[in-house]
Amino acid sequence: MTLPNEEERSHRPGPLLTSRAVVILLASVVTGLVVAALSAMGGVPVPLAAVTGLAAMGAMAMGLHKLME
Repeated sequence: MTLPNEEERSHRPGPLLTSRAVVILLASVVTGLVVAALSAMGGVPVPLAAVTGLAAMGAMAMGLHKLME
């Protein structure tokens, strides 16, 4: 097995997601899950708690995207 030369290395695709995107998505998913779980435990019907969690996830993703620019 040989090491790739400079020309072969330059044709490699970049990462699928940047580390910034991974941090934003992970934080927003965790926040959405926590909000949905707390809403469901607080007596909100589960479908409404799921929608609340999705809204929180979207808001968190947009907020972190603007904050990390």
